[in-house]
Amino acid sequence: MSQRLLIVDDNIEFRKMLRSYLEKQDLNLAIFEASSAEMGVAKSSFTRPDIVLMDINLPQANGLAAIAHIKTDNPDCCVIVVTMFDTKEFKELSKKLNVTAFVGKTEIYDCLVPLIKKCLGEKNQKAIS
Repeated sequence: MSQRLLIVDDNIEFRKMLRSYLEKQDLNLAIFEASSAEMGVAKSSFTRPDIVLMDINLPQANGLAAIAHIKTDNPDCCVIVVTMFDTKEFKELSKKLNVTAFVGKTEIYDCLVPLIKKCLGEKNQKAIS
């Protein structure tokens, strides 16, 4: 069974690009998308993703608030913040929310796949234990 990944970003072009990139990586992921924090929380509750890629700057509510809801409902979910807002304040708030990693959008080609593989490996280890 493939593991599930949810992309939460309001930019449809970025979501399409990210989905296309990840589908080419042979990660065996079922990929879901959401365009807002509210939709991300709702989709997370019924898709139960193993990994969430969350933007911070979203319409109506920010991604950090959505992360808090998602982690409460699905504490074993790996959350990777993917944002253009690479600030110390956001990184500190992300740590408090038990975020797995914080990646700038300019770094996704260098950092994202290894982080996803790490999350999937940790999930598989927990399933074996």
